[in-house]
Amino acid sequence: MQPLFEQVYHGCSAGLYDEVYENIYMDKINRMEELFITRKLGAWETNIFLIRTFFPKGNLSQTPLISDMKNQRSLLYETGLALLAIGWSKEAERSIRRYIDITVESKELVSASRGYQTLVDFQFRTGEIEKALESVKKALKMANEAKSDEDIRNSKDYLGWTLYLLGRREEAEDWFRQAGDQVRISKERLYWIIGIWYPEFLLSIGRINEALQVTKQHFRIITDFHRVNDMSRCYRTFGIISKTKGNYLEAIDHLQKALEFAHKGGIPFLEIEAFIEFSRLDLDRGRYGDAIHKANEALKIVDRTDFKLYEPEAELILAKTHLAQGDKTEAKSYAISALTKTKEMSYKLMENEITEFIDKANF
Repeated sequence: MQPLFEQVYHGCSAGLYDEVYENIYMDKINRMEELFITRKLGAWETNIFLIRTFFPKGNLSQTPLISDMKNQRSLLYETGLALLAIGWSKEAERSIRRYIDITVESKELVSASRGYQTLVDFQFRTGEIEKALESVKKALKMANEAKSDEDIRNSKDYLGWTLYLLGRREEAEDWFRQAGDQVRISKERLYWIIGIWYPEFLLSIGRINEALQVTKQHFRIITDFHRVNDMSRCYRTFGIISKTKGNYLEAIDHLQKALEFAHKGGIPFLEIEAFIEFSRLDLDRGRYGDAIHKANEALKIVDRTDFKLYEPEAELILAKTHLAQGDKTEAKSYAISALTKTKEMSYKLMENEITEFIDKANF
């Protein structure tokens, strides 16, 4: 695709922003709605390089040099998604909020709902879970007003996930159920977002076989459409299920694939999630050095990206690992640090798990 990339660069250098955006970037590189370069290739960093050519001096905080307003908004949306995917949190938030402001002002309800959905993704990963709850309510409200079934489903699923993080399980299950019911009513194949969050919720309440079936169905869909980014999520879930069933060798294979796909796509939050689950597995297997190494790898990425949501979970693994090695002082330090962070984030789900560990350890 290198010749196409060069056409984007040279075309934008010549000031042909609109023609290049429509005829090369969208039509030939992204293949329109297929979004080939990111969804199928997972080349998010390459996409950012291309996107920069449409901004003054590559400055993503400026207004794109595209005159068509619809295309300009579309580019802003893709910019926010791409920046979030590669872990540039502050820059991502700026682009996402600009997109929301523009679409709300122009009363484009579907676009505004999707902007808020993306903002929810940013907010919960950076530990702003209460703010994410407010954003997802706005996303759902606008989706309902627009009567967009797709965005109603996705917003309900995001709402279920956000409530789950806040420890409100019964409410979360209700919203997940509503999102799932809409898929069945519309007789559509399982929509991809539902296949991401719902299995993890099912695992948390012990419905392992149901989680496995949902993940298998989701895996078939993303394989058909070659959705590289979602491969990591599916393999991670398969790994958790295998670990839960005591099939450690199978779990290792799944989690190794989860890491490989996360690395391939260059998506930091997928790498963090895979490292954390691999670390949990190493802890269960008594491979304490490996568990510490992988938890610390996750924390390094957290520090680089500001995806604070994952920090308490990684620190809890370190606390458990040090306790298993007989170092109660170090274990207590990590546990208290993790507990403090969950309270600051209103991350009740993890707060409950850490509190239970502290009580059992008698710190």
